Amino acid sequence: MPDWSAMFRPELALAEVVLRGSIMYLLLFVAMRFLLKREGGQVNIADLLVVVAIVDGAQPAFSGKAQSITESALFVLTILFWAWALNWLSWRFRRLRFLTQAPPLVLVEDGRLNRANMRRALMSKEELMQQLREEGVEDLARVRRAMMEGDGEVSVIRNDD
Repeated sequence: MPDWSAMFRPELALAEVVLRGSIMYLLLFVAMRFLLKREGGQVNIADLLVVVAIVDGAQPAFSGKAQSITESALFVLTILFWAWALNWLSWRFRRLRFLTQAPPLVLVEDGRLNRANMRRALMSKEELMQQLREEGVEDLARVRRAMMEGDGEVSVIRNDD
């Protein structure tokens, strides 16, 4: 027979669970936002982080060996709060948009490679050319502008011939 009282009795201080969740979410958010820009692809990195954090929140290593449903629920609510709060703050305060929306990075301008931005994006010429071919462009001279968007995708604006 299950121990019903132990199932809902926290083993850690609830403030500690909130603090652990906050620290881990913010740490992962900053790391993914600034280090993993290209790996996001079609998926919003903040959304992916929320899913990973919630799934991982049930694991003892992430939340400090939380065993009760109360601790796990509070941890998940903490993750959801930070996801909402960061989105709201970046929507409400323009200066904070860099937190959730990476600016586009110009990779090609008037048929010329922008090597400095390619280095920032960690993109080789071969990778860029592959992206251009996927957009139906084989010659750099036909590209007015190619940009790496905030989600890691490359958008291409062709020259009007």
